[in-house]
Amino acid sequence: MRKKKKIIIITFIILIMLIFVFKSIKYIFLQEDLIFFQLLNSEEKSNNLTKNDSNVTQEISDSRKLNSENLSMKQFTFDVEFKNTKFKDINLYETINQKTLVYEKIAPGTAGNFDIILDSNKKLNYMIQFESKNEKPLNLKFYLAGDETKYDTLEELDDILTGVVSKNEEKVICINWEWCYENDKENNIRDTNDAKEIREYNFLIYVQGY
Repeated sequence: MRKKKKIIIITFIILIMLIFVFKSIKYIFLQEDLIFFQLLNSEEKSNNLTKNDSNVTQEISDSRKLNSENLSMKQFTFDVEFKNTKFKDINLYETINQKTLVYEKIAPGTAGNFDIILDSNKKLNYMIQFESKNEKPLNLKFYLAGDETKYDTLEELDDILTGVVSKNEEKVICINWEWCYENDKENNIRDTNDAKEIREYNFLIYVQGY
């Protein structure tokens, strides 16, 4: 009887020990699984943040690039009025791209741009005209943003710079210019002489509403 009782007690103790060991092992596995999923989740968050940061950085970079590309050196604003002509006196040197600046003057290899901005409190037709005040370098060319057609003079733009400005609209017209290096001997001589004789080019911009 005592022997049987002793066996029962020993069996009970072993059973309790097995249950304890089983729970411990299960707990360890649960902890390892928890750590694994925590690490996995952390890595996914890190990748998402990196990806988002990369996208934001790219968007900012693209935005800055776009703004940089669209930014003109100089802007001239005109309030367009019916049967009223307004003008501004411009020195082309004011519109030069500083990266191409040579000896504080326009010269072969320089370039730049400027915006003509039209405002109106009502819908009007407009026309823009130019008047040169002194001789310009022969090989200095003008062209409109988005158009590869080159013009020898600003006055040649008179016929195409017409249109309609709507009420409360801000119409922006960007004009680019460049004085490229020429390769043939005749133009090289001409550029050299123009660079010596012409340090600046001045002109008038007229804007009329009708």
